[in-house]
Amino acid sequence: MKLELRLLNGLLLLLPLLAWNLVLGSRLTQEAITSDAHSPKWLLVAESIARVLVFIFPLLLPIQLKDAWNKAGLAVYCLGILIYFGSWLPLLLAPDSAWSQSAAGLLAPRLTPFLPFLGIALVCNAWPYGVISAVFIFFHTWHGIQNL
Repeated sequence: MKLELRLLNGLLLLLPLLAWNLVLGSRLTQEAITSDAHSPKWLLVAESIARVLVFIFPLLLPIQLKDAWNKAGLAVYCLGILIYFGSWLPLLLAPDSAWSQSAAGLLAPRLTPFLPFLGIALVCNAWPYGVISAVFIFFHTWHGIQNL
């Protein structure tokens, strides 16, 4: 894994996730999603540090589509984006539904980003990014469980 800043880097693959969160994040109003009141400070700090790493590290990861792993990673990434966006739709369109009030429905947007992150790790040949992403998803989901 060669780390260097290039124009075609993994951050480009994060842009749809960032845009989705910036545009629609404020529409998620359920306290089980938005509250930090039930989480210890150390967990919030750990989640924040992991989040920064997940969104900064891809700047150093060049996009590669040279081999089957990279191409499989692109497929995982595309499918993961669709699943992640889909996990938000019930919460946005039917926040009072049984699914949107269930643990699975509330935690789905916290768990499903791992798929696009895994896709980025494969596209960029960067297994450390996959590990960092798994750590972030762990803390992000734990934070969500604190609110259930």
